[in-house]
Amino acid sequence: MSSSAPVVDVPQLIDRHAISGLQVRVIALCALVIGFDGFDAQAIGYVAPTLSKAWGLGRGALGPAFGAGLFGLMIGALVFGPMADWAGRKRVIIACLAFFGLCSLLTAATETLTGLIVLRFLTGLGLGGVMPNAIALTSEYSPRRSRAMLIMIMFAGFSFGAAMGGVIANRLVPESGRAVQ
Repeated sequence: MSSSAPVVDVPQLIDRHAISGLQVRVIALCALVIGFDGFDAQAIGYVAPTLSKAWGLGRGALGPAFGAGLFGLMIGALVFGPMADWAGRKRVIIACLAFFGLCSLLTAATETLTGLIVLRFLTGLGLGGVMPNAIALTSEYSPRRSRAMLIMIMFAGFSFGAAMGGVIANRLVPESGRAVQ
């Protein structure tokens, strides 16, 4: 006797129903993850003048650190985007989030320009792995009729994170900058 389970077309099922609480949570979590990306992208710019002064660096000396982060972001997106197709998006997002979080914490403790460049590159790898997978996950959980809008809402997390970088830097840089002077 052969019994087969009915075939369920998940995208069609998602398209036919209203947005559920699970979908809202997934999109909100992806927005939060993208917010960390926005925060990280802007935070180094806010601390660069104080950091340059503290380390006695000349004008433009932090340029390679900025570039290393962006280069890591590109490589991370190219490697971890396709990797998630076989390993699973949630797993890759969580692993990349943990990796870039650890690298970000280590970045705060580095005391050399070379260390900063290496850690910015590694942080960029993790951030690059998060971005395409958060977009894909949001897209996969969104009904076709509102997919573009939900992806744009999720991406607003980047701007929110970047703005929070400014808010936090406004409070912390003056305090830490006094130790430099």
